[in-house]
Amino acid sequence: MNGFLYRLSQFMQGRYGMDKLNNAIFVLWLILAFVNIFAHKWYISLIMLLLIALYAFRFLSRNITMRSYENRKFMPIYDAVTGFFKLEYKKIKDIKTHRYIKCTHCKAQLRVPKRKGRHTVRCPKCGKTFEAKIRY
Repeated sequence: MNGFLYRLSQFMQGRYGMDKLNNAIFVLWLILAFVNIFAHKWYISLIMLLLIALYAFRFLSRNITMRSYENRKFMPIYDAVTGFFKLEYKKIKDIKTHRYIKCTHCKAQLRVPKRKGRHTVRCPKCGKTFEAKIRY
């Protein structure tokens, strides 16, 4: 077993390996595989095959500079999507004690205590104050 691991590490020497973009490609492949269980469409299978080929190409590539550049371009999209889902999770978790409102100036999401009525809120991001009405 140690000989196999040694040969594998020698093979992977100088190759790019895993990153967030590869993880996203794999998750997309899993989603398409689940959809294809029910849909049975040939074009979904073709897309899945292309995704696995892209995954293997990026994983085994020796052009580390280009793969890093692709990952850097992908990261703002990844951060926006994961940030959206993290915020939605926090909203659901805090539903009994807090409300989330948008700043009228910079559109930032603000977490305020759940107290009915009108309140003066100061945005920590832009520093402006505004009136907010919490209904429930």
